[in-house]
Amino acid sequence: MSVVMFFPGLVPSGYDAIRDFVTGDPHARRRFAAADEVLGYHLQDAYREASIYDWEVYEAGYMALTLALADWAEEKYGAAPSLCGGQSFGSFMAAVRSGALAYQEALELVRRSVVVETDYFDSLERPLGCHFFYRLAHEQVDALLAEVRARGEWAELSVILDERVHAVSAELTTLARFEERVREEGGFPFYTMNRAEHCSAVGGLRRRLHDEVYGGIEWRDATIPFLSDVDGRLLADAEEIKQDLLDGWTTPVHWETVLRGMHAGGVREVWIPGPRNMFARITGNAFPTKVITPKGATR
Repeated sequence: MSVVMFFPGLVPSGYDAIRDFVTGDPHARRRFAAADEVLGYHLQDAYREASIYDWEVYEAGYMALTLALADWAEEKYGAAPSLCGGQSFGSFMAAVRSGALAYQEALELVRRSVVVETDYFDSLERPLGCHFFYRLAHEQVDALLAEVRARGEWAELSVILDERVHAVSAELTTLARFEERVREEGGFPFYTMNRAEHCSAVGGLRRRLHDEVYGGIEWRDATIPFLSDVDGRLLADAEEIKQDLLDGWTTPVHWETVLRGMHAGGVREVWIPGPRNMFARITGNAFPTKVITPKGATR
């Protein structure tokens, strides 16, 4: 059976939802302890107190958690994935599991990247963000974007997971009005990040990360194929995987691209490790899916 381990993007989740798994599971304790060594502080304690805008802590904690859930699943089910993939930030965990990045190197990448990202977004004259929402069809989202552009404002569609889950990047002032319109149209706003993602506006950030961060990290050829969420290709070359992760900043995430890659890779089953999951119903329509959550792993 061909299994893909698919790591979801970073979804805000409080410490209470993961506490029992993080404190009780040996895989989680090992992953968090290794992160402590790289970061120089106790990640579990920092995660407990963090907000969703404490990017280093939240990203490192999410990485440790999802990789630990993947470790748990492979031991529980007695199987290893034949390929790995991820959506948005989840692609970094996929790079670790594929062998393209050592776990410690991935944590160092997070640490250095956050410094550059924070400097980049803080220096913008007009702050950018990315708003996630659901329960609106593509046609409704397109109409809302047309309204924004008719006012002479910039906005781009950053994420299309299915007919009901989207994200839009724009200036924060634009997103405040956009969120109101989402509610008026019957949609459900989820949250707004204080940075734009997967759009052309952050091309300057991509260049800075390439020049200032990614070249100082050791990249390796993957030992199992890495599924790109940028174009759906299966990658193994170290340089191609590095460039793919960088390209994720400026390329919209489209779920159909990921599904095409899964079909091309001969996938028969999808395993999704994460604290909570908006992907299960999507993959469930195309492939048998195991959703691996902290709650399920502590039963």
